[in-house]
Amino acid sequence: MELTKEQIQFIDHRLENEGIKYWDIRIEMLDHVVSDVEKNLKPENSEYEFKEMIQESFIALGWKENFNGGGFDKILASRLKLYNKNQNKNFRQYFKDTFLSRHFVLGTLSLGFTVFYFQENKLALKVLFFIMIGLYIVFMLRFALKHKVMKSARLSSAILFASFPITIFNLVVYMPKVFFDYEIGISALSWIMIVIAVFSAIGISYLNKEFKKTQKIYNQLIS
Repeated sequence: MELTKEQIQFIDHRLENEGIKYWDIRIEMLDHVVSDVEKNLKPENSEYEFKEMIQESFIALGWKENFNGGGFDKILASRLKLYNKNQNKNFRQYFKDTFLSRHFVLGTLSLGFTVFYFQENKLALKVLFFIMIGLYIVFMLRFALKHKVMKSARLSSAILFASFPITIFNLVVYMPKVFFDYEIGISALSWIMIVIAVFSAIGISYLNKEFKKTQKIYNQLIS
């Protein structure tokens, strides 16, 4: 028996209440539960029996009573691990393809030439650094506002690739000062910035690509 839209929404809300906050993982589980219930549900079944069928399907999926508010902790962890594994593979391939592309090579060489040209002008280098970091922060804030609306396991993995380079940059800049009382010179810092910018550009490009893809899937599902 085919479920109504209200019955499907009820199952979806239950999955969310059980801790499945990522919509892409929830859609997979929702499809499984709906198919399972439709096989057993008959017109004469009561609402109580309908909810019992949902619970039985949940248990078959791996639901266990959890006093912390969600019964799918283990299955959620395993699905997130699988998403991360797939994303790592996809990002490695994307990094390779992008790094070897003509446009990216030309962009990197242009940035390197610009930094080299302004090596003796510390003010110009600092302005360049502030512009690069400012663009990075603007993009990440813009994404964060949209990402907050649609929590996605796929995007949660992708955002790590975009944020990792700037984390490394902070470590390179501040660790010598904190532990060895040594400050990196502007010349060395400028070349480090080029490397960080290269990795950040690829990470942000990948994140943007994944966001558009997940946004398209999400819009198709809710339409």
